[in-house]
Amino acid sequence: MTDSNAAMTTLVEYQVRTEEISTADWLAVWQQRADDALTAEPETTAYAAAVSLEDESSLLFYEHYVHGTASLKLHMDRPSHTTLTETMAARRMTRRRVMSTGFFDLPKFGWRSRGNNTQISHDAVIVISGLRFGDHAVRSDFLNRATEFADHRFAAEPDTLIYSCGIAGRDADRGPDIKQGDVIFFMVCTDMTAVDKHDQDPEHLALGQHFVDAGVEMTTTFKKLYRTTGHGFLNKAV
Repeated sequence: MTDSNAAMTTLVEYQVRTEEISTADWLAVWQQRADDALTAEPETTAYAAAVSLEDESSLLFYEHYVHGTASLKLHMDRPSHTTLTETMAARRMTRRRVMSTGFFDLPKFGWRSRGNNTQISHDAVIVISGLRFGDHAVRSDFLNRATEFADHRFAAEPDTLIYSCGIAGRDADRGPDIKQGDVIFFMVCTDMTAVDKHDQDPEHLALGQHFVDAGVEMTTTFKKLYRTTGHGFLNKAV
């Protein structure tokens, strides 16, 4: 069983009620909450906003907590969080929650930053995708090979800012098809050219082909793309 206080990524997507508030004004309200997370929450190491490439009214929030659910509780107990929640309700800012999911990080996989600096990014591309496997043994074999692949990519892909993954701890109650045990990949690249470079890398293609040739039961369940807005932070200097 995964330690509930292990490092954790959460992903939440809202659709803005655009007849009540513009996306820009929505983000301006949220930025006040992000400022508090940056300065007063040492265990919140990412809290960034991005807009869906499919729907400009949908905003994704990428959050990372050093000590999992314990850090998340500290985040939600902040007065600034109460203020944001009350303001969103009073001004009817949100139409609906589109997605709510997360995962405990696979500890040895990839990277979450490229240095000990606070990363605030505008127009970077976030890619989130899911994989489902026929059994746990196959999933473990895949993750071992994928971890080796990720080790090689850090130097080869300088424009891949974040490359991480984990295992979904529960079924998603809405949004993409995510079941408990699915592998969720989270990647941030400087632009679409960097995304394409990663996707078309010969090592990456060979990894996928290896499992296809072996007849492994592996299904891509979803893939979603977003563009960072420059609000919040992808990584915090510690």
